[in-house]
Amino acid sequence: MKTKLTTIIASLTIASLLFSVYQPGNAISYYGHDGSVDNSITKVKVEPYKGKPGYWVYLVKVCADDHNLGVAAVILKSDIAKKELGVNKSIKKGDCSHYGAVMKAKDGNTLGAELIERHEALEKYNEILNEMSGKSIKEKKDLRKELYSYRAMLGGMV
Repeated sequence: MKTKLTTIIASLTIASLLFSVYQPGNAISYYGHDGSVDNSITKVKVEPYKGKPGYWVYLVKVCADDHNLGVAAVILKSDIAKKELGVNKSIKKGDCSHYGAVMKAKDGNTLGAELIERHEALEKYNEILNEMSGKSIKEKKDLRKELYSYRAMLGGMV
């Protein structure tokens, strides 16, 4: 009887410790994007996805007009979703490249895009590395996620 009681108390103590460390996931982010795009990006196609209400076919074109572009990523955004396309590609001056996805959005006018060039991704990566010292464990965990994201954009070469 005494060993059963001890076992139950020990089990409950371990279970309470495990669940006290558990952190529930974040709620779905609401981006509230206004549909704007960066200078080098042009919207090519924005139309409803057939058979799926609330989804849109979204294609953009990235052109290197003034100089060569080292594209790390293209981020497609809507009012309720965000997709990061890890590109890691060079576009020669005068050339263009197309990117797209099926995006969830309440309104097609909210679809926009952002271009992250390689030098910007590398600067942000180094900035995050410098910020990590002196941070709490939770803050470091959040920074590490962002750090891995930029590392993936750079093709894992850092």
